[in-house]
Amino acid sequence: MSYRLTHASYLLLMSSILLPQNVQAVEDTVPMTSAECLQDIDFTAQFLLENDAGIQAQKWTAYPESIQHVLNTQKEKAAQVQTVKQCQDIAKPFLQAIRKGHVSLSSRSMEDYVQTSSTPQEDDLVTTKKLSDSTTYIFIPSFGLSIKDQLEKIIKNNQDNLLNAPYLILDLRKNAGGQDSSAEPVYKLLGKAEYWSEIPQIYTSPTNIQAYKDLQKVMPDTETKKKLGEIINKMEHNKNDWVYIEGNTSLFVDKIKKKDVLANPKKVVVLTDEDCGSSGEEFVKTVRQNPRVVTMGRNTYGVLDASNLRDIKTPSTKLSLWYATSYVHRRAGQEIDNIGIPPSIKLPVPKDQQAYDDEVKFAQMYLEKNL
Repeated sequence: MSYRLTHASYLLLMSSILLPQNVQAVEDTVPMTSAECLQDIDFTAQFLLENDAGIQAQKWTAYPESIQHVLNTQKEKAAQVQTVKQCQDIAKPFLQAIRKGHVSLSSRSMEDYVQTSSTPQEDDLVTTKKLSDSTTYIFIPSFGLSIKDQLEKIIKNNQDNLLNAPYLILDLRKNAGGQDSSAEPVYKLLGKAEYWSEIPQIYTSPTNIQAYKDLQKVMPDTETKKKLGEIINKMEHNKNDWVYIEGNTSLFVDKIKKKDVLANPKKVVVLTDEDCGSSGEEFVKTVRQNPRVVTMGRNTYGVLDASNLRDIKTPSTKLSLWYATSYVHRRAGQEIDNIGIPPSIKLPVPKDQQAYDDEVKFAQMYLEKNL
C-alpha cells in the first residue's frame, strides 16, 4: 500500500514555531560573548544566501534593502549580548524578515531532535475521547517520530470506537509539525480517497548534499537510510541545481483504495489554527481534498513551501542554524508560506480557554445536527 506523500515520508519537516521550555531555560544560562554572537549572525546571513531553498527560489544574490536594514539594526545590538538566549533574540527579527518560519537559530541539533522525538514526550501524546455514540475526538499534538506508532496502536485497539463512529473530529490546533510519514495511519480512517500533492524540489548546494549525508547517518531505520541514499545520489549528479525528492514531475497522486480503508465515517471535522504548521499543514492541505472532510477554525501558521529542514553548527558551536533545503514552486496565488491555509469554516479567535475548548463542542454539533 502506498500512502500519500511517500516521496517525502522519510524526511524530517520539523517546524521551528515552538521551542520546548526546558531548552529555553538552558539557553537562558549558557554564556555567549558579543563577538561570538556577531560572528554567528554574520555566518547565518551568508550561509542562508548560499544554501537556503526558500531564498534560492526567490533568486536573491543579496538581501532586499528592507531585510538588510533589519540585519544591520540587529547586529548593532550584539554588543550587549551575554547569553545564547540574548543572541537568539537579537537574530530573530532578521530571520523572521526572511520568512515566518522554517529558519531559526536553536541550541538543538537535528540529531537531538531525532533522538528525543523517537520517544513519546509527556506533551506529545495522541489522545482520544468518545464524545457521543456518534462522534469520536482525536487530538494529534504533532507529527513527531513517535506519533505514527501511537496512532497505529490506537487504531488497532479501536480506541473510543474511532473505527465505527459516523463522525470524527481531528484536532490539529497545536500540531506544529514533525514528519509527514507520521500522519500516514490517519488516512486509513477517512475512507476511500485520492490525494494530489506538489512534490518539493531540493536545492543541491554542496553543503546541502553533505547535510543529507549527515542525516542519513543518524536516521534509525534501514528503509529511511536507503531512501536518503537515493536522494543523495540524485543530488550529487545535479549540483547547484534543483531536483525533485522523487521522480521528475511536479505532481504526485496517491490513492487510498477500498481494501486498505479501516473506517468510513460520514463526515470528519479537522480543527486548525495558527499553531498548526509544517507537517501539520501538509496534512490539512491534503485531507481537505477529501469530500468527507471539513476544515474548521483559523488559518494555519504558514510554513510549508520552504521546508525539509537541515541544520549546521554556527562558528561558536553554541547554536545550530536550521534552514530549508527544499521548496515547492506553487502556482501564483497558492503560496502557503507567511499566509497559511484558510479553513472551510472560519471561527473567531477564542477569547479564553473555555472558548477554545468550546470549539470541539461546536464541531460536534456541526456534525451531529448537520449544520
